[in-house]
Amino acid sequence: MLEAGHDQPALQLLNNVFEQCQTYQQALDLLERLRRLPLAYNHNPTAARLYVQTLCRARRPDEILQFFSNHSPEAALWVYQAWALVRLGCYQEALQTLENATPATDMDWSIFYRSKGEALFWTGDPGWLEVFDGSRAHLQGTALGRMLLDRGWFLNHRGQRPAALVSWAEALAYLERDPYYLAWAHHSLGSALLHDQPHKAEQHLLEAYRVSRKEAAREFRARALVGLGAVRRSLGEWERALHSYQRAFKEAGDTQDRLLALWGWGHTLRLMGHVEQAFSKLIQAWELKPEEWLEADLAAVRLMLGEQKSVAESLPRLSGLLQAGKLGERGQMVLRVVEAELSRLQGCEHQARTILTGLSPQSLWVREELLCFPALAKQVGLDIQPTPYRVEVQPFGRLEVRVNGRRVPIAAISKAGELLVFLLVNGNKASLELLLDRLSDPANKNPRKALWETIEKLRRALGWKDSVQSCGGVYTLDPRAEWVCDLEPQSYPFPGAEDPSQTFMAGYYSEWVEEWRQQWLVV
Repeated sequence: MLEAGHDQPALQLLNNVFEQCQTYQQALDLLERLRRLPLAYNHNPTAARLYVQTLCRARRPDEILQFFSNHSPEAALWVYQAWALVRLGCYQEALQTLENATPATDMDWSIFYRSKGEALFWTGDPGWLEVFDGSRAHLQGTALGRMLLDRGWFLNHRGQRPAALVSWAEALAYLERDPYYLAWAHHSLGSALLHDQPHKAEQHLLEAYRVSRKEAAREFRARALVGLGAVRRSLGEWERALHSYQRAFKEAGDTQDRLLALWGWGHTLRLMGHVEQAFSKLIQAWELKPEEWLEADLAAVRLMLGEQKSVAESLPRLSGLLQAGKLGERGQMVLRVVEAELSRLQGCEHQARTILTGLSPQSLWVREELLCFPALAKQVGLDIQPTPYRVEVQPFGRLEVRVNGRRVPIAAISKAGELLVFLLVNGNKASLELLLDRLSDPANKNPRKALWETIEKLRRALGWKDSVQSCGGVYTLDPRAEWVCDLEPQSYPFPGAEDPSQTFMAGYYSEWVEEWRQQWLVV
């Protein structure tokens, strides 16, 4: 239509597409189409509005500001410039832009109120929430869900967690059709519940990961895995946490996600006592993005490696960052632990105890940091050990697998589930040849590749890399874990054949499964 000179009908068609965009992924797809338009169309008011609106929906603040630096669009579009300024931390400039835009009556008032409320929040204005909530009258559906998602974050940041949880829970109702933001909402709920309700937090974070496996939410997958790493750290399941962070790093698509994955990777290695490797990962995080809050972690790991001089010399700078509010709550705690350990190493144990006064061992951050310095942990009577793994498998009826009492995402009928039970039936191990012989699909052209993919799926579901080990062509379930699987039906020796709950591996029809069932049949 554009090539034929029918500009207005073409732009109207694109505008209709924008109006129908219900998900983050759809906004990205439309943005790619708009980028293919000739540059001359950026000067068309209709095209300019559509382009800026799509950039906002696709969360591209840098590109919005770049557009405004090269064009002078109508005043109604300034609200998107303000939104971009807020995203990049320019709050006063955003407020001024919104004030200048106010005479325009045809602006997007939902963006106006949200941007103004957020800018007021960051500048300390107590009226931020009332302004922010003014956007609700202009929103519905997924747009309302996105607003509630942001609202919950701000409330939680101010310490109003119950109100934040309500906001996020309400957001779930409006975000079902947008996998990206739905995953975000579950991640927010899980993160907020992590410290005192870790089991419930894990449910939300597993759901965030499940949703993020959809292509429309792929960009959130790394963040969901980082959340899983955090909750498993909180439960003392360090190998499972490490595996989550490593997978997050592989999935990460932007710098911030890679940074968080590397930090979690390095921090978990510290907890496991692998200090040199931990230092390597934290250095990589610093090289990727030199965030000031990382400096406290780097000082702590250098101290763990025995380096006192440079750590002591870094204290004035760290204290300055603390005074400037750049270390955050956790960074402040890490700094206190570093100061206490330096005092202890210098023979001032009383001073070390004084520095630690007020740090609650009930806090996950405090427990983890003290664990890295065993002598300090001993002073406060803290003894933390990694949580051992107990894997419970229920093979009768609907297959169910639990790690430390919590269900893991293994489908009731799946190749990964069949592999796990087969290994258990065979004494927790089996050779590659046996696995290929009993589990392979004859129609599969590459059975080895299919088996390796199934093994990797099982490892991911259980949560740690060594859950299934390979040595000399033999695959073995991690001998350090406790594997619990009752291979006899509950009503043995007279199981009811008509009772599905007494059927071994219900829904599976492999030859080995049928053979195992035969021994329980009573003729």
